[in-house]
Amino acid sequence: MMKQAIILIFLMILTMVVMGAAPDATQLNYTPSPAIPGSTIEILIQLENNQDQVEEDVVVTIEDVYPFTVVGDMEKNIGTMEKYGKALAKFTIYVDPSAENQTYNITTKVKSKLNPNGKGKSFSIIISGKEPVIKVVGLTGDILYPGQSQELTFLLKNVGTSTAYDVVVELQEERTAAGTIIEREITPLGAATAYVATINPGKEEQGKIMVSVNRTAELKNYTLPVEVSYRDSSGTRSTETSYVGFKVSGEVNLDSTIKDAPTAIVAGVETEINLELFNKGIGKAEYTLVEVSTPNGIVEKPKQFIGSLEPNDVDSFKAKITFDSALKTGEQIITLTVVYQDTDAITKTTEINLPLMVYSQADGAAVAGANPLIGIVNIILVLIIIVIVWKGYKKFKK
Repeated sequence: MMKQAIILIFLMILTMVVMGAAPDATQLNYTPSPAIPGSTIEILIQLENNQDQVEEDVVVTIEDVYPFTVVGDMEKNIGTMEKYGKALAKFTIYVDPSAENQTYNITTKVKSKLNPNGKGKSFSIIISGKEPVIKVVGLTGDILYPGQSQELTFLLKNVGTSTAYDVVVELQEERTAAGTIIEREITPLGAATAYVATINPGKEEQGKIMVSVNRTAELKNYTLPVEVSYRDSSGTRSTETSYVGFKVSGEVNLDSTIKDAPTAIVAGVETEINLELFNKGIGKAEYTLVEVSTPNGIVEKPKQFIGSLEPNDVDSFKAKITFDSALKTGEQIITLTVVYQDTDAITKTTEINLPLMVYSQADGAAVAGANPLIGIVNIILVLIIIVIVWKGYKKFKK
């Protein structure tokens, strides 16, 4: 009986030695600390062999447990550890975005050839930084026109890790150092704010504000401050200011008329025509060049440089045209090909067609004769001839 008891005690001691032979996970470090939801952390586990014997086939594992997911291998093979030796095992862990700001436990297990069942141990990981962050990531309606009203649509994105509540977007006023409000060319119509109830992490929502542009606004780029404020789940309100760019633009709209021309334009006869080129748009035309042409005639010096044409501006120029002598009476077209640069320094071309009545040489004489002024001149010439003939006749009688 005593012999059996001694054998049993010996087996228990041997079992304790074997069970205690597996190395221990003595320390766990992670970066960044604290961990942030929706990101990864690097974990370093320190192993120590506290036994007076070599440990072979040492393996470390980490289990997936909410809110942690192992990225890559869940098991690291350390190999052989010398007696009283140390080793490190590195893991990459993804933290679920829905994790709360609190402490979670992660479990490690170390096993070896002598202890294939392994020993488990839990370590604490602190999670913090779960906050909403709202950014203006897009803008629709950033091209504005003088004298017009337009709706601006701000695209808001929550790039943080928790839901944002009571999101307010507001166009900010600008003040001088003395506190006086600076009058701007772009001003809100009605409320200068837009409201969004909630924006979840990674989601986008829209905020809309109506604005008006002064009719006299300069055509250029503008930058305006936009304030975005929101609450987190605890009710704490955060405020961020972003700057958005707008462009006040205006189209050039060129047109032309015939200011002055002879009453009768006769084929084969050089005719001087006075033309007007004007800008009825709200953009400025620069480096304006006009080329006058007609399919049935010749234009003397067809190209003329106009230069700049402001909105509501006009410039006059003359063109000398000789239409083909064989033309029959009818309407002819004068084409103005205008090349210019718009407010964006983009070169554009527009064509303007002007109708003009041209008479054949035969019809031209009749039209000229029907002209009251020419008729008066002809009467005067006839009277002069009659006077001359009469005086000559009187001298002849004497």
